[in-house]
Amino acid sequence: MKLRYIIFKDVKRILYDKKLLAIIILMPIVLMTILGFALNNMFGNGETSTQKIKVAIVKNYNMEDDIVKFKDILNQGMLSKGMDEKSKDNLLLLVEKLNIEDIFFKYLEIDTIQEIMSYTIEDENVAREMLKAKEVNAVIILPENYIYNTYMNYALPVRNIVDIEILKHTDNSIKGNIVELIVSRFMETMNNYCLNKEVFINQVQKLSSMEVAFKGVSYLIEELNATAQENLKIENINVEGKKNLTSFQYYAAAIMAMFILYSASNGGRSLLEEKENITYQRNRVAGVPINKIMVSNFFMICIVTILQSIIMILYSSIILRINWGNIWLVLLTVLSTGFAVGGLGIFISVITLISSNYKFANIFEMVIIQFMALIGGSFLPVEALPSFINKLSYLSTSGVAIKIYTGIMRNSNFIDMWGNYSILIGTGFSFIIASTIIARRRKGTI
Repeated sequence: MKLRYIIFKDVKRILYDKKLLAIIILMPIVLMTILGFALNNMFGNGETSTQKIKVAIVKNYNMEDDIVKFKDILNQGMLSKGMDEKSKDNLLLLVEKLNIEDIFFKYLEIDTIQEIMSYTIEDENVAREMLKAKEVNAVIILPENYIYNTYMNYALPVRNIVDIEILKHTDNSIKGNIVELIVSRFMETMNNYCLNKEVFINQVQKLSSMEVAFKGVSYLIEELNATAQENLKIENINVEGKKNLTSFQYYAAAIMAMFILYSASNGGRSLLEEKENITYQRNRVAGVPINKIMVSNFFMICIVTILQSIIMILYSSIILRINWGNIWLVLLTVLSTGFAVGGLGIFISVITLISSNYKFANIFEMVIIQFMALIGGSFLPVEALPSFINKLSYLSTSGVAIKIYTGIMRNSNFIDMWGNYSILIGTGFSFIIASTIIARRRKGTI
């Protein structure tokens, strides 16, 4: 019997099973529609993330105390050893003139930043509550001793850690990422000044003395004070093309990614069902090798998964008006997920056939699919779950599929997502190889 006839027979059997079709097609269609409407408030409206971003800024430092602390270090500390009194006085005058806080807040008032972001200064507890209540999109926390550590970095031969913390809301991580980008731009520019100071002191100290080097630091601080705002100027913040998702878009992808796994569990039962119906034995007597039967089963699962995906994509596109993005990437994803699910399905088939019971297939359907859906983001976006779940989501076939589909919806390209495609293809090949090895070792039992 030719392979294509066996595949056609297997696919035809699935398509005639009304109960199964209700589970793998009708149920996900109903769920994606209900969840799309029910959770609409959790998501944006699908527009690009150039709407005004609201930020709360927390100042965990005391500016006056930090300046006093720095002056004490400069006057009494070992770090200023080698600096004469005139140099110290000159440096103190320049530091008082250099308003670190003012540099940061003037940076946030640049026109290109003000066009997309507004901020208020809040207490940390209040800011965290505002973020939790979605009153702001992000919180910027300027740390304790921020002014002191910054002065130390610019005036003395030390490098203190200045860690500005960004808190982002999981429901709109894109806006939080923009805030992170803006703050990173500031820190990068200011760190360049600190690096210039270190290089200057090291080079001058080699050629002359520390006293001469400290005199030169004064000129560097003057330059910082004069040119900081010009060097911090941002001509354009490019966030075009990365879109927020609507609830309909997200759950169309999430529910579809979950329910295609049921094609694997159903396909995983098919060989044992054929054996119980004597169909499997008739094929073997007719000279059909086990390899051909397994290949047929694999292609049957792939085809059903692909048809399942196409039907749900067409429904969501026509009825729910969902824009899936680049059609060629969507088709590539449909084929890749079909291949991964096919490999998973044939692995379940071999285990089920060897054990002569449906326990493994049932466990996969009742437990493993639900676990994959949980860590993969089919129930809630992984961004809304504990951070370690995001790493675990790469172990879930449905989770990887969700990342790709939602990436396409956000206008990501193939280069951005090739790693996720590799995981799907690798999953398919891994289970096919494992199935082949197990089938050969247990050939006598099948």
